Amino acid sequence: MSVRADEQFPGHEHGIRVWPPHHCGNLFCNTLLRPGLPCQRTQSVPVEVFLLHILFSGWRPAYGIYNMWVSLFGAVLCCAVMFVINWWAAVITYVIEFFLYVYVTYKKPDVNWGSSTQALSYVSALDNALELTTVEDHVKNFRPQCIVLTGGPMTRPALLDITHAFTKNSGLCICCEVFVGPRKLCVKEMNSGMGKKQVWLIKNKIKAFYAAVAADCFRDGVRSLLQASGLGRMKPNTLVIGYKKNWRKAPLTEIENYVGIIHDAFDFEIGVVIVRISQGFDISQVLQVQEELERLEQERLALEATIKDTECEEESGGIRGLFKKAGKLNITKTTPKKDGSINTSQSMHVGEFNQKLVEASTQFKKKQEKGTIDVWWLFDDGGLTLLIPYILTLRKKWKDCKLRIYVGGKINRIEEEKIAMASLLSKFRIKFADIHIIGDINIRPNKERYEIFNKSH
Repeated sequence: MSVRADEQFPGHEHGIRVWPPHHCGNLFCNTLLRPGLPCQRTQSVPVEVFLLHILFSGWRPAYGIYNMWVSLFGAVLCCAVMFVINWWAAVITYVIEFFLYVYVTYKKPDVNWGSSTQALSYVSALDNALELTTVEDHVKNFRPQCIVLTGGPMTRPALLDITHAFTKNSGLCICCEVFVGPRKLCVKEMNSGMGKKQVWLIKNKIKAFYAAVAADCFRDGVRSLLQASGLGRMKPNTLVIGYKKNWRKAPLTEIENYVGIIHDAFDFEIGVVIVRISQGFDISQVLQVQEELERLEQERLALEATIKDTECEEESGGIRGLFKKAGKLNITKTTPKKDGSINTSQSMHVGEFNQKLVEASTQFKKKQEKGTIDVWWLFDDGGLTLLIPYILTLRKKWKDCKLRIYVGGKINRIEEEKIAMASLLSKFRIKFADIHIIGDINIRPNKERYEIFNKSH
């Protein structure tokens, strides 16, 4: 009920407005669906909800006379009046509103409602992050939280995919890019692409964040990322980088920066994972060619549309259009030549594609064939070398792969070392297919092994 003199409703002579049954929805909306209004400047003060005030408290200025206990009383009063007016209409209203709530929650439309649920999500994430800071480190709650030096996430998708394979639903993953050069230009380029690259991650269903810094050199940028990324327990503890394939031909400064980044990570007590595939990770050249082809295709379609429109105009011009069309024959004859040149350039670019590189960039998105993951645990490095392969075997794409452990040991104690290693893995409940003890690990390799190694690199 609300106090109002209105002759259209019974009871107006007493100054009381009684809401008919079909107004139960209005009461329901006043009760539940307007939690943000006490934080806004409106002409009338609606009935607000006590619980929603607690859960969805925002930062905007609120009414000076607003009180959440009065809001609670008004909410309970609205619910009671709904059932007093008509109990079956109240039940139907609740059912309809509940169905709409479930539908919107399930569909998750890409619309900015400006709702207070965003404030709830932020406050919950902040509270949980603060609570995590009180949790002590333990081997059982350790999980890889990775900084991945992908540059733009779309330029090294294979490196991102293999990292996402053991961080998805388990740990933090931050795709990092360093812009090197004049600060003004770098900052402008960095800010213009951050939203686009984060959207690319969401579109490809990769649970990761994108971060970028501008620095005078690559190593300084990575050093800044290692020190400042993350908050509290949500701080990276593992650096993932690709193997520098051209280290034999690269300038000395690049080699020094690459090695220096590894040393910096160790100085900050951060683990390092170096991932290598034979074709390499960088597909930026392929992306550039694809963008060029798309641009040429758009130009070709625009040219065809222009020619078609011109022909339509000429046909509608009668005899004058006929003469104009005859005069345009030379243009239409030269058009296929231009199209032919476009096709030729397309074929040339397609011929330059490195098909193996394209296939390698998607190899970790596919289901892996049945085989083994060889783990060379040559010394006790804390267990990260063994933990990451084990997490991979828990994923659907890697479930057909088994762990095969290689451990350094002594020739005269191979069986003892094998039993001890099997006992350790069983203690941590890590399933494995086989264990191999390398007894001659401290012996220098012979010339044949050197040649095999150099050929493989």
